Amino acid sequence: MSCSLELALDRAEGALLRVLGTIERRGWNVLSVNAASTSHEYTVSVTLDGVRDPETLCRQLQRLVDVREVRLLSESPTG
Repeated sequence: MSCSLELALDRAEGALLRVLGTIERRGWNVLSVNAASTSHEYTVSVTLDGVRDPETLCRQLQRLVDVREVRLLSESPTG
């Protein structure tokens, strides 16, 4: 299953690395990452591929200290 997420992160040292590390450790493959930043926050769009439930990943990412918001944009089965 592939999915796309959009995250809003505090612009703190290591925030993006923590998010990507969590995604990888939870068994997802990162297909693409697009990040933009302002003086206070990162907006990150991530396309992933994996077999686990993306809603669970969203909840796990939301628990990270610098994550403001996580939105699941799309889900699609891979075949």
